[in-house]
Amino acid sequence: MLSNHLKYEQMKNILKSLCLLAILPVSALFAQDERTSVHRNLKLAFEFGVNVMSCELAKPEQIRENHYLRYYYRDSYYSDYGSFGDYGNLQTLNFGVKPEIFVFYNRIGIASGLRFTYVETKLSSDRSDYLWKLREDGLNTYYVQIKDIRQKNYLLGIPLEVRFFPNKRELPFQQYVKLGASFNYRIHHDTKVNFARFTMEKYNDEVHNQLPDNNTFSAFIFGAVGFKIGRYKEGKMKPWGNIEFQFPYVMVAKNSFAFAGRYDIDEFPGVGFQMSLQIPIGKNVPIGSKYISNSIL
Repeated sequence: MLSNHLKYEQMKNILKSLCLLAILPVSALFAQDERTSVHRNLKLAFEFGVNVMSCELAKPEQIRENHYLRYYYRDSYYSDYGSFGDYGNLQTLNFGVKPEIFVFYNRIGIASGLRFTYVETKLSSDRSDYLWKLREDGLNTYYVQIKDIRQKNYLLGIPLEVRFFPNKRELPFQQYVKLGASFNYRIHHDTKVNFARFTMEKYNDEVHNQLPDNNTFSAFIFGAVGFKIGRYKEGKMKPWGNIEFQFPYVMVAKNSFAFAGRYDIDEFPGVGFQMSLQIPIGKNVPIGSKYISNSIL
């Protein structure tokens, strides 16, 4: 009986020790966070960004352009229509509002919110105008002369971003890396056909009806390297500034914009630039009656 009782007491002591060993790291984690955390856990960001990427030009079948003809095994170049090229640029402007919460001793930030994005696509040739096939009527084919076709897209999206600060020390100029994505819904678009002659504007609706439909959803993913400008000092926090360079910037949804065809990250990696201003929300984490700045987190 005595031996069993001793074994029971030993097992109980071992369990107590294991529980203590399990609790100590957690309590130390919270103790360190309370002692050294000087950030406000939640910040509201106002952002603005620009992105540029290239993709294959999706050419409607109605256009007439230069092309090669093979005749008796010899190639000749037929160049009466002008050239459109094989690739086009896709440029976006965006601005938004997003809260960001900081975890892991304020070294990891997780942000999401609302972002408005403007995307414009254009179809033009290397000449002042090009021919657009309207229809065929027996032996006759009818064309109009077009300077260019522009489509303006207005997107409302939800960004999701995670950034990490490699340096443990809180500095006034601090580097970070980021991985992000944006999921967008097209709330409006406007297509403008610019004819070479005003007398051809009566065919505007007919040309519009020949344009391909596009998806209302689009998505982008990107990586980024940036710098945070600003710091805490004596418990006071002024707005932060953030400047980042985005690369690569990748469009993952297909057929989202007019004349924007296949996108391949190996051939057309996009780039971007974004800056934001962050305002702290909530209260600082107090440490007695003082705050610690420039601490090792």
